[in-house]
Amino acid sequence: MISFKINNVPTLFIRGYTADDTDTMLDFVHAGRTCEHDIAGVVLFIDTPATSPTVAAVRELKSSGYRVVFRDHHGLDHVATTESERKRHQAGRELERCLGEDCLITTRAAHPACSTLVEVGEFRDAIAIIADPDADGLTAATKAAGISYPELDEDAAKLDGEPALHLTGTPLASLLAKGIATLPKIDPRNPESRDKFKQVLFSQWVLAVQGNAEARAKLLLSAGAYDKGLKVAEALANTANEVAPGVVLVDVLNSVDFDEGALTVFLEKRPGCRITVVRKAIGPIAALHGVQYSLAVAKQFQELIDLQKFLPEDVETGPTAGAISNVSFLLHVSEVVWKKHVFPACLHLA
Repeated sequence: MISFKINNVPTLFIRGYTADDTDTMLDFVHAGRTCEHDIAGVVLFIDTPATSPTVAAVRELKSSGYRVVFRDHHGLDHVATTESERKRHQAGRELERCLGEDCLITTRAAHPACSTLVEVGEFRDAIAIIADPDADGLTAATKAAGISYPELDEDAAKLDGEPALHLTGTPLASLLAKGIATLPKIDPRNPESRDKFKQVLFSQWVLAVQGNAEARAKLLLSAGAYDKGLKVAEALANTANEVAPGVVLVDVLNSVDFDEGALTVFLEKRPGCRITVVRKAIGPIAALHGVQYSLAVAKQFQELIDLQKFLPEDVETGPTAGAISNVSFLLHVSEVVWKKHVFPACLHLA
């Protein structure tokens, strides 16, 4: 769990995948009320995709007297075609019925970054903010709590976009991107260890945005480690193989200290590359299944290739099921799902 105060607003970074996640959200909000508030206040959910566990948390909070505001950009801009999309669409509709005007679910096309869904300081008096534990969630929560800078929205869109854009923002954005890239890999035996380092990184970045020189200096150390990892990523890219027409796969199961975003950029530079695949031992699926295949569509083909269609319409999704995809150009699967569904789809890619 990642949590700390942003501009004195208790902020929790979490994804609502399980019933335990629902309990964590509820406990976090209720703890803030017990310690600092006599009455229920406003709770903001930002950049948290609509899921059943999140819906359960929202309903419970509203029934307890809180005003819950939900803003997210993971809505569909097309008719749901997979079981995962149908579940997300259904959860979104349930949130809209529950919250009315306090629910805004838009699309990444309309709002590339969730920070564009809030005004600076709009939720500075909230009892709690609950956000996705990534750069987009962090930037949105930071702005909502009242800390910002002129280029934040543009930086957030680049940080939440394809890997080639991650380092094209301001120096502040680059420090965050490099810091995330150099976080310790997920250890299935101790999954919370990475969260501890990420919490430190996130809190240091918020301080750096406010001009804290010591925090910025610590972020620069991570940037130095990233630059070393860049060379490792380039070397790994040279070991990749084309496993299907336009599908380039690299195996990094036994590799450490490299930036996956940079690796993807190097892979996309190969002639004819349409889809990159990284076979790795880190990530939410790898933590449960041992191996994770992470696929990404090269930018110039994102309008033509929908990775979510590589899975059967009725397939279960989520870390336990071995398949995660919130957008059409990214897909993470287990080795079983890769061999049974995804690789055959790659072979038949038109």
